[in-house]
Amino acid sequence: MSKFTVIRTNHTGITVSDMESTLDFFRDVLCMNTSEIVEHKSEMVERLTGVPGAQIRIAFVDLPGHQIELIQYLNPTDTLTSELRHCDAGAFHIALEVDDIEAATDAAESAGYVALGEPQIVPEGPRKGNRNVYLRNSDGIVIEFQMSARRSNTKSNLSG
Repeated sequence: MSKFTVIRTNHTGITVSDMESTLDFFRDVLCMNTSEIVEHKSEMVERLTGVPGAQIRIAFVDLPGHQIELIQYLNPTDTLTSELRHCDAGAFHIALEVDDIEAATDAAESAGYVALGEPQIVPEGPRKGNRNVYLRNSDGIVIEFQMSARRSNTKSNLSG
């Protein structure tokens, strides 16, 4: 038994290659609040990350009920872009519930995200009837948009 308690999820950190364009997406496309960009270069950053000579820029994105820390490494300069498939260990995605999956998908695609397929309807389980779509950007960040079955049915009734 652990002798400590996890109080809450504080944030999720994501490494990006272009801080400005990533902030633009979260702020301008998803309408989220973003922080200023802060640069860090210190032994503390090296010790924390395990990356010798690490020099980073960080900014935060406020999502409903959660915060994302965006990290751009200025040093080292020989960084890689993740090419993990979604089935590969270590792959992750951010799931955001939206009220209009088509509009959200169109907006993300106009900002350079690529849909990994058409929106799918969940056939069974606790989220039966929900519509989901995965989109990926050039950094390998995957966003999942989800629209609840209730919203899907309401939208269908309004348009039909």
